[in-house]
Formats: sequence, structure tokens, C-alpha cells
Amino acid sequence: MSATNPETDERFLARLLAGDFLLWSPNIQAEGFANWDRIFATRTIEKAPTASPLPVGEPITEVAFEAYGERGDVESLMRDEHLSGLLVVQDGAIRLERYAKGLTPSGRWQSSSMVKSLTSILIAAAEHDGLLSRADLVTDHLPDFAGTAYEQVTIEHLLTMSSGIEWTENTDDLHSDVAEHYIKVIGARRVGAIQEYLKTRPRAAEPGTSFYYNTGDTFLLGLILTKVTGKTVAEYCSAKVWRPMGMEQHGFFMLDGDDGQEVVGSCCGASLRDYARWGLLMLNDGVAADGSRVVPEGWVVQATSPRAPAFAFDFSGVRGASSPPMAEYAGYGYLWWLKADGAYQALGSYGQWLHVDPARGLVVVLLGAVPRTPYLDPDSPEVRAGTSHMGSARRARFIDAVAARCD
Repeated sequence: MSATNPETDERFLARLLAGDFLLWSPNIQAEGFANWDRIFATRTIEKAPTASPLPVGEPITEVAFEAYGERGDVESLMRDEHLSGLLVVQDGAIRLERYAKGLTPSGRWQSSSMVKSLTSILIAAAEHDGLLSRADLVTDHLPDFAGTAYEQVTIEHLLTMSSGIEWTENTDDLHSDVAEHYIKVIGARRVGAIQEYLKTRPRAAEPGTSFYYNTGDTFLLGLILTKVTGKTVAEYCSAKVWRPMGMEQHGFFMLDGDDGQEVVGSCCGASLRDYARWGLLMLNDGVAADGSRVVPEGWVVQATSPRAPAFAFDFSGVRGASSPPMAEYAGYGYLWWLKADGAYQALGSYGQWLHVDPARGLVVVLLGAVPRTPYLDPDSPEVRAGTSHMGSARRARFIDAVAARCD
């Protein structure tokens, strides 16, 4: 019998887990989300030498809300929404904090697509540094995309999901572009495969004319950041966000392969409190905890105002259609989801939410492991109208109740 090699065995298991990410059962999900950097290739975002304080404010001990005709509270929300972390911060102070599924204050949880909103901040930081403009063409910074459908696409088009590039975004379809040519190749650690596939995509609409959620496009924003800054995205993020904001824990970006390019549209890693600090940076108009300005003055208002043309989002990937849960949203800014009341959100699959309410100085973070649809009870509220793989309407009603408490 041959001896086993722990390092080789772990890499083998990681490759299998990564390749089947979209098929993970609930018991694998929670472990995988808490140990993302052991499964995928990642690069560390260095934290600050000293963490900025998040003092404890007046506790919110009870939150009552109603959804699907049933009464809910914090405990039922944690259970029914499969939450691993819940944090409410108002005026810079923690008012409610809960952990489950093995997550701890020092632990990190993968973000899913919430990281897109962080990428928006990094693009704004590069603009503030004079390294790019939102009006720049993709080909101004990535000349190897000349001759492709991206020739007339600008950075602003990428930020507003209006590139017009043909792409299918449906994680329930394992043959869609986002599954076959993005998630699977990341799991297989095929460096460079994403951008090479993007070069082959034709145009489905004129740039800037219609919204279509395209995670593949966001990969180009990472390439542009690396090109204009002369740094890895992780290094730039550390310099512009992690250190100035006094993050408590190192973060990480997922890479497209060993020592590859940061994937800035999916699955970074941070602690619950450090996710809240993203929201605090936005609440302070892009001025960090150390007093430095990270983004141009007034950019936050621009980024969280309706920017996307013909906004509509459908979970099955139908262009121009809108799924019922999206009735909660009034539009899309620069990689931020917009609410009608002026609040805005970073959202990610499996229940990753960052809610920012400027009128109340409020940040709410919800982290979790919402099971894929095949693992849900068909008679449960999770699969009724108003739900998605991002979480159910209970979350929105809970946030409404918290906001009322914070008036």
C-alpha cells in the first residue's frame, strides 16, 4: 500500500470541491464558505496594524417582523435564513451581533457577489488617484481586446452591467456561461481562461442601452486595476481600503488559478465586522477611518443612484426579464443594488447581504449558507414568491424592522 501525501490529498479534495461548488449540499456549504481559502487559490489582503474601533452601542435585544403571514424574530431569522453572521451597526457602534455555523468574530466567510461592490470602490479609488476614468474604453487599458466586441465598451458600462456582451448568467444551469466558463475554470485553476473566453463573445446589444447582470465582465475590472496600479488587486485593496479602514482581519481575493489574477466579481473573504466597515466607508462618503479620502468627493452618491439603463434582473438569466424578488429594488448603480428609500446593498448568492441606509447611519450585514433549491423543502416559505437563492423576503422585513427601531 502506498503512503499518502497530505498536501497532495488536500489539493485533490480541494479540486473536487471547487469543481462542484454549484452542487454543494448544505453540510458542505457552511464548511466550504468558512474555509474558502483552503479550497480555491487566493491572495491575502493585508490588514491594518491596528484595528479601528467598533464600540458597542445601545443593544437591540428584540426585533419583531412579519413575513409570509408568520411572525419572526432574531432567532427565527438566524435559523430560517441559514445565517452564519448577523451584525447591525448604527452611527459606528454595534447594536446587534450574532454568530452561527461555526463562524466567529475572527473567522472569515466568503462574500459571493458582494465583492462586486468592493470592486466599485477600488475603481473609484483608482480614479481618485488619477489612474483611470469611468469614460475610458476597455481597450485603452487592455489592448489585447481590440477587435473583440469590447471595443466600444467603457469602464462605466462594466460598472453598470450594460456592456451589451452576449453572456448567460444562470447558476442553476451548469452549462451557462457563468457556470461553464467562469466558475468551473476557477475551480480548475485555469489561469487566463476567463479573459480568453470573453474575447470570443459577440455583442447582444449596443453598449450602454440595457442592463444585463454579467459576472464575466467584472473580471475585466480586476485586469484593469492590475494594469493601471502596477500592483496586485489585493495589494491595492490593502493600501486603499483594508489598512485605512482599520480592518481587524486579513482578507483575501479568490484567484483564477495559482498565483493568478484576482477574481473581483465573486467570493472574496472577510470577517463579519470587516464587511460592516465597507458600509461605514460608504456612509462617510469614501473617507476612511484614518481620515484619508479613498474615492472622489461625491462619488458615493453617484455610485448609489440609478445608473443602469432598462434595469431588469431575472434569476434564470433571461435578458430583459425580471424575477419577482427584484420588485424590492429600484435600480442599479455602480455595482450596487438600489432600494427606493435611498438605501443600497451589496448582494451575493447563498445569502450574503450588506445593507447601507444613509438616512439612519445604519449598516446591516447578513452572512449565510442558503441551500440550493434542490435541497429546500418544496412546502417551505423559502421557495414561495419573493424568494431567491440570495435569501427570502424575511431578510428585507427584518431590515425594515431594524430601521424602524433606529429612527
